[in-house]
Amino acid sequence: MIRALAMILLVAVVALGVQSWRLSSAHTKIDAQQSAIEAQGKKLTQKNSQLIALNILTQTSSRAQTQLYAAAEQNTRLLRGRQRTIEELKRENEEFRRWADASLPDAVIRLRQRPALTGGESYREWLSQNHPVPPGTGRPAQ
Repeated sequence: MIRALAMILLVAVVALGVQSWRLSSAHTKIDAQQSAIEAQGKKLTQKNSQLIALNILTQTSSRAQTQLYAAAEQNTRLLRGRQRTIEELKRENEEFRRWADASLPDAVIRLRQRPALTGGESYREWLSQNHPVPPGTGRPAQ
């Protein structure tokens, strides 16, 4: 009987040890999972903040684009009105017609000629090659 009681006690202690080990293992897994959940929550918060910022940027860009389209339409209307006014003046006034039909002086034509530039560097290069600054007289302008 004592031997059976000792065996039962031994089995109970072993079972208690196994349960204790399983409980400790479960707590370790739970702690690791909670840490992973917190890390994922932080990442999610960061991504959410980025999405909010992108949404604000998109809305701002859309408003600016709408304003630019409206300004372009207004400029087109103004240009058509001015062209119509010029045509009316040409029909009404002979002197104005001759002036408008006359060709521009060569100096003015050269001012209006522009090369196909693709950025600031090509513009600086065009300025330095084609239009060097004339040397000064050595005296300051008065």
